[in-house]
Amino acid sequence: MVPPYTAEEKQWLRVHFDGEFKFLMAYGLSIYDEDERAEGRLIARAMMANDG
Repeated sequence: MVPPYTAEEKQWLRVHFDGEFKFLMAYGLSIYDEDERAEGRLIARAMMANDG
């Protein structure tokens, strides 16, 4: 199980993608599928780690 976003992670998504929904759409993932949302969290966290 991939833990939910922290407040800081949600803020990063808002700044860079206007939120989780648009982030997932950019990667062809669905906000309605929990497995795809979990995959999105992994991708987003990798991006955040590289963002400095």
